[in-house]
Amino acid sequence: MLVLSRKLGERVLVPHCGLSVTVVSVEGNVVRLGFTAPAEVGVFREEVWQRISTEEEPRARIK
Repeated sequence: MLVLSRKLGERVLVPHCGLSVTVVSVEGNVVRLGFTAPAEVGVFREEVWQRISTEEEPRARIK
């Protein structure tokens, strides 16, 4: 895992997939991040991705 410190307005780039993450706000212990990516690159919260993965798993077995 890569751990970085960023200030408000600073970004982290993942150039090979066109992804950038910007620190939008910091309020107490809550950090808001903004994600910019090409339309073909999916960006999901972990809990949403887990739900999608488990819903698709039974369909994959049927094929």
